Amino acid sequence: MNPYLFPALEMTPGLMASAMARVDPANWDEATHPGRFSPREVVAHLADWEPILLARMRQCVESPGSEIVPFDEGQMAIENDYAGQDAAQNAKAFQAHRTATIAWLKGISDGDWSKSAHHPERGVMSVYDLANMLVCHDVYHLAQLAGI
Repeated sequence: MNPYLFPALEMTPGLMASAMARVDPANWDEATHPGRFSPREVVAHLADWEPILLARMRQCVESPGSEIVPFDEGQMAIENDYAGQDAAQNAKAFQAHRTATIAWLKGISDGDWSKSAHHPERGVMSVYDLANMLVCHDVYHLAQLAGI
């Protein structure tokens, strides 16, 4: 088990809040780089994707070997109007979703961590793989939020 997994998962909401506090209000709707999300969209995306990633981990446990349905995150951003959403509300939603993810992960058995499903673009992914990917996903988008 990765000893940093749970501390990292638990830190993300606070890191998000710190990064959000440093965003110049004039820049909330400006993409940090061409083709990437704006800070407002980053927060909406993280809030939107947390339950999806938890559902994928649950799928691994409940239906090992099943097929994970891929989503187009850019299309979801358009359909869910990330650009028009309230960042503060999304940060609260993300924190609540992350709390649920952590509670679920802490409640699974040792054997559940190795249960897996197949992602058509990424191949076989276990609960352990998805949980660790979640941390990487966090870091990628926190860097965006910070304008890196």
